[in-house]
Amino acid sequence: MAAETLMVNAGDVIEVQLTSETVVIESARGRHPADEPGHVLNRMRLFVRETDGREQKYDFDDSELGVRETQRVAIVRGRLKKRPDPINLILFNLSSGEKDCFESELAAYLRRKPFFGPLWKALMFSLGVALVFWFVSNFITRQGHGGTMSAFLAIMFGFLTYPVFWWLCGLWDRFTENMRYKAARKRFIADMAGRVRAYAPSA
Repeated sequence: MAAETLMVNAGDVIEVQLTSETVVIESARGRHPADEPGHVLNRMRLFVRETDGREQKYDFDDSELGVRETQRVAIVRGRLKKRPDPINLILFNLSSGEKDCFESELAAYLRRKPFFGPLWKALMFSLGVALVFWFVSNFITRQGHGGTMSAFLAIMFGFLTYPVFWWLCGLWDRFTENMRYKAARKRFIADMAGRVRAYAPSA
């Protein structure tokens, strides 16, 4: 990711522009707009005088948050590795105490692959099984059998169990992905709400 992956900007709204357009995605058969109702995309452009005095504009797609001139807002944006422009994550209306979360952008920003994926987890489990098998087998074969055979059997047993552990770890990661994302989303929103509270207008 870029060096600065999270940006929080706040200021007073000096102008609000609302526009809408119909977006039609043509199919492989080349259907015309008359045959396809399309999707109405609502856009909101905010001109904001930020706390440092600069004037900036911010564009939001399909935002349901009500914003009017003179209100104070805070915009939380993030950068993704393969997208040069920052994406909108949360728009706070600090004057009304409301917020709008851009769910698809939040998911793209917050969803992270585990540091140890299914391949590495399966490898660790297989090594653990091989070590346990070797200790047990080697303890028994000391009564007359060589330790080389017990080591070979342990490696073979670990190799055979690796695909099973790989499948189980992949299944577990897919099962817990939504739970991890929901927990990360809840923490992120609470953290950002506390962070932008410093920009809230005085009562």
